[in-house]
Amino acid sequence: MGPPPVPVPPVLELATELVAIDSQNPGVGEARIAAFAAAHARERGLAAKVVETAPGRCNVLVTADAGTGPHLALSGHLDTKPIGDLSAWSTPPLELTLDGDLAYGLGSSDMKGAVAAMLLAVESWARTAERGRLSLILTADEEAGSDHGAKALSHQGLVSADAIVIGEPSGITDPWEAIYLISRGICCFEVAVRGRQGHSGLSDRLPTSATVAAARAATAIAGFRPSVPRAPSIPCRPTVNAAVRMSGGVFYGVHPGEAVVASDIRLVPGMDRETLDRELCELLGAALPSDVDWEIRYADGSLGWMDSAEIAPDHPVVTAAQAACAEVLGSEVPLGAYPGGTDATHFANIGRTPAVAALGPGWLSVAHGPDEHVGVSQLVQAERLYERLAHIYLGRN
Repeated sequence: MGPPPVPVPPVLELATELVAIDSQNPGVGEARIAAFAAAHARERGLAAKVVETAPGRCNVLVTADAGTGPHLALSGHLDTKPIGDLSAWSTPPLELTLDGDLAYGLGSSDMKGAVAAMLLAVESWARTAERGRLSLILTADEEAGSDHGAKALSHQGLVSADAIVIGEPSGITDPWEAIYLISRGICCFEVAVRGRQGHSGLSDRLPTSATVAAARAATAIAGFRPSVPRAPSIPCRPTVNAAVRMSGGVFYGVHPGEAVVASDIRLVPGMDRETLDRELCELLGAALPSDVDWEIRYADGSLGWMDSAEIAPDHPVVTAAQAACAEVLGSEVPLGAYPGGTDATHFANIGRTPAVAALGPGWLSVAHGPDEHVGVSQLVQAERLYERLAHIYLGRN
């Protein structure tokens, strides 16, 4: 007889079921995965309801109530980025595939692994809790701006906790690199340039080529350093991403009359839209030739401007997270500013609920691409960490 089989951790089993449910965004929506998560919670004696904010766009609210005391929420999103080029994947994206301590699958790091850990942590906390309330907010649409998820829930007054911890992957190179207190915002915009289309043999008599002017705009934006009037609590700077997309011109022999260059800026606390717009206008006014017209066009909705968010380093939920990390991971975890944006923006700025931007298993560096993966040991740690964090914050040591 060989050695007995190694038992599969329940958190891995649950993550496997979640990864198998297609919730690509854009795609099929979150109705099926939301129904699964709500049923899982109800079967374990937890109160759960599905909140549909648009057809097929479903969120789940789970609550465990142990009586008078503070109210903490854990949060994760149910949607994933699209699979993309299937041929670039080494394993089936919707099947969680093990290779040693790594589990490969779409959304494994971002962030169905964390959702599985949170579901089990709420259940475990409820069995021994003596006071307080622990909720789980599972959101739709996070990967496309959160209009049907955290943003809608916050506008509807359905976010009522004293503090929230979001389980986005907190590793970049190594697991558990930081407890992220800042969620960056984003500003997406196009610079549209208009000159005069004509015969390229007469280009020396025509206004500057629109595509050449757009290239000058792209170069100017690449060197742009936006001002940050107020220093964030955790040192960080905005990231300027020039010319993420460019278009213009029609064909050989034609002097281009129109061109567009699209860019985005990752925002940090202290920045405001009016100041950034003024600085961009001054930058482009100096960079572009006077014989073309141009305008800045901001993207619609949250992509045009989504504020950043931050939570104070001395907030009780931050100190509880630090204590839980020290106990479960065996070492102190530093505080940091997240490279991207999370639902903390909407929870904090619309729902007025302080939120830790990211504390979860996995790596941001493998998210949104082929062969996304998470550490199985990280999933086990995450389940214990969330339960311990809840006990510390809610008052049972």
